[in-house]
Amino acid sequence: MRAIYIRDDLSPSIDGILSFSDDRSHHLIKSVRVKKGDEVLLLDGKGGRYTSEVINCTKREVSLKVLAFEKIEKFTHIDLAIGLPKREAFESSLKNATQVGISEIYPFQADYSNWSIKNLDRVNSVIESSLIQSNNPYFPVVHHETASLDALFEIFHQYDYIFLTTLSRSNGMDIESIDSIKDKRILIIIGPEGGLSSREEELMLKENNVMGLKLATPILKTESAVLTIVGYVLGKFDVK
Repeated sequence: MRAIYIRDDLSPSIDGILSFSDDRSHHLIKSVRVKKGDEVLLLDGKGGRYTSEVINCTKREVSLKVLAFEKIEKFTHIDLAIGLPKREAFESSLKNATQVGISEIYPFQADYSNWSIKNLDRVNSVIESSLIQSNNPYFPVVHHETASLDALFEIFHQYDYIFLTTLSRSNGMDIESIDSIKDKRILIIIGPEGGLSSREEELMLKENNVMGLKLATPILKTESAVLTIVGYVLGKFDVK
């Protein structure tokens, strides 16, 4: 369904009227070409979805009447730690992570990273675009770039299971030993172009809650790995 992200500047209420004359109205008017009587989803980024109806539409402004509210439950919490690839690959990874419901994203400088985040507004804009396209009511949190593995290790204790994507290594732990990931905190770690170095994989696999996850696929681009690994994990378990 056609949708917009309402950000933090609005507080919708049932039967309330919301008017937009900014980039959101431009999207509705120029991109998806709404007209009077059309329904539009309003996504609050916190799991809330409001159904609204277009009651007025001009060349620059759209007015919506809020009809209903629905809270979407999340059955699992999956986060992503991503070794920073080049900008284009990182932005594609952000889009894919948003579409598959990643909750939090931890960019980090890996041994093979050669780019650094310079514009957080651009990051949020990319996520918002993907949020709208996928109708995902949860806006993922992007944490500040982590400059070292030591800093990344500091968050490991927050997770029940950590899946490290790897081409060759294992620490003997097996995903088949996990009964369910419902209500568990999961972290998936993906490297940049070139993958993670042997040094990085060796250090991570020493952690008690980290298991190497090797799939029977050719080498994947970073953005493709996001979809493949998350899809594999979600498909492996019944999370509803």
